[in-house]
Amino acid sequence: MEKQELQIWFDTTHKILETAYLQHCEPWKQSGFSGPEERWIKCRKPIADCIQESGSFLDIGCANGYLLECIIKWMNERNLSIIPFGLDISTRLVDLAKDRLPKYKNNIFVGNAWNWKNPLKFDYVRTELVYVPEHLQKRFVKKIISSYLTDNGKLLITEYLNNKGQYNIPEIGNMLMDWGYDISNQVSGYCNNKEMTKVFVICKK
Repeated sequence: MEKQELQIWFDTTHKILETAYLQHCEPWKQSGFSGPEERWIKCRKPIADCIQESGSFLDIGCANGYLLECIIKWMNERNLSIIPFGLDISTRLVDLAKDRLPKYKNNIFVGNAWNWKNPLKFDYVRTELVYVPEHLQKRFVKKIISSYLTDNGKLLITEYLNNKGQYNIPEIGNMLMDWGYDISNQVSGYCNNKEMTKVFVICKK
């Protein structure tokens, strides 16, 4: 994929997601979730469950900042804390995130994770592989680990499964192992006895 084609891919993705998210009023739907809040909690709390110590946390694709807000709350319930950071390709969504988290508005950035020049490194980074075209996903993981994480930092790769329980093929955990990564932890989220979320943790060595 040439540079111009890649930019078209990102521009198209940006438009689709921004349009879909901003047609809703509920904060979890503005963050890309179509179901009720109760199901949001079941499908998103596993991300917080992967964080075992306080530290800085970057949410790639942070949308309106609702996930960051929830993770702050869930961590506080365990007497832990994060310093939240967010990155999203949509200026309109980032503006919502800054309004939601005014204390941390300077920690929320507009940018594309593929070519973003991060101002610092983070103890935890959450991302999805779908933020880049499939042929760039292996390089994307390598870039985040090498450029975004502190020493001994942890990458939380999240996979959301659809309501029918169909899995991405190939399964992300197998892909990561095929690429040579050790998965130090995996946490799943369930709704109505269906696995809806997988979070794979890779530790920087």
